Amino acid sequence: MRQLEGKDAEAITQGKTEIKAGRPTKIEHRHPEDEMRAHFDKNSVNAKTWMNYFTIVSGEQQTMLYYRSHGFMFENDLARKLYAEIAEIEEQHVSQYEAVGDPTITPLQHATLLQLNEAYNYYSHAQAEPHEAIRRIWEQFLAHEINHVNMCNDLLLKYEKMDIRDLIRTDTIEPLIVFESNKEYVNDVLDSQLDIRPYNMQFVRESELPSSWASFRYQDIVNEGGAPSEIVETRSNATAQ
Repeated sequence: MRQLEGKDAEAITQGKTEIKAGRPTKIEHRHPEDEMRAHFDKNSVNAKTWMNYFTIVSGEQQTMLYYRSHGFMFENDLARKLYAEIAEIEEQHVSQYEAVGDPTITPLQHATLLQLNEAYNYYSHAQAEPHEAIRRIWEQFLAHEINHVNMCNDLLLKYEKMDIRDLIRTDTIEPLIVFESNKEYVNDVLDSQLDIRPYNMQFVRESELPSSWASFRYQDIVNEGGAPSEIVETRSNATAQ
């Protein structure tokens, strides 16, 4: 924003989250085999795990689609390249988180759980919203999603002879999503996990990676012409000084 429009991004975040350097994007690129993850077992996880799963996958997919569908709108060539670079990373995130889910659930079970997750998200929003008018909006969306859950559950009963409670094995999903400051959490993650990398469907420290790690070569190829994010950061730092 500073380079293209001369504006400070803090005007958008308003101090609610920090704008700071994290793991460099150029080392985020990973070989496809390093995106594989061991999935959880639908018969042993609780309902909250399902909600976490669908929430993070949906959030990452929305982020990926944003960068994919808006990057070309910029006249500035570097901005387009930056969005393309970020979009690829976000696509990796989608693949990574999707792989965590149990692949043995049926399409109808998946659809029912997804609708339940949307209802869970809107209910959490409504419970945390202090503004009455906005809370009514969340409650309206919640009512729509509850209807969707019931429709999908009717199909489950009809075609698979099971109820959604057979999937989540509970009548209550706790805890709800809590909206609060993320600064301390993000800083803790950066301090403790900046050098963590995926290897053999596990996460290890970069110092523990073998020299044959597939993503090393993959990064060399992807970054051969330079990383747009590095150029943007260099220019941003120069402007700030």
